Amino acid sequence: MSKIRKTALCSILAAMGVMFLYIGSVITVLDLTMTAIASLIVVFCVIELNGYYPWLTYGVTAILAILLLPNKLTGVIYLCFGGLYPILKANFERYHYVVSWILKLSVFNTGLLIAILISQFLLHLGDEGLELTLPVLAVGNLVFVLYDVAMTRLITLYLIKFRKMLGLKNYFEN
Repeated sequence: MSKIRKTALCSILAAMGVMFLYIGSVITVLDLTMTAIASLIVVFCVIELNGYYPWLTYGVTAILAILLLPNKLTGVIYLCFGGLYPILKANFERYHYVVSWILKLSVFNTGLLIAILISQFLLHLGDEGLELTLPVLAVGNLVFVLYDVAMTRLITLYLIKFRKMLGLKNYFEN
């Protein structure tokens, strides 16, 4: 697949990511769910396209989300963590599982802290934004661990069943 086709595919996937984030922004109950679904688009890029294409998809989706979404918190969560984590997850899982989890949790907590700071001091979201409290950190870390396990299982399911069934195994190779 040529670089032009890969770039065009990244553009389409970024548009899909913004669409999911927009749904989460409008229906505020689904903001974290849609952020997780949008992050699966980056997972697809990591698996199939490699190189700088996942970064391209993440960057375009994050910028468009911050600029276009009516509820900026969804875009901030995607920017600080949701889209970045699948790219880093692939690299972290090459290490021993203890080191991997330390890196994953440190990235999550750093992203959460940055999202809280952006929502409070840059966007002045007030009650809509996140607050830095112990329950937010505790529940956030618990949900993150569940998210990581679910993402790992979805990646495994995709690699074992869906990739072969969809005929994508060698489609994106040069």
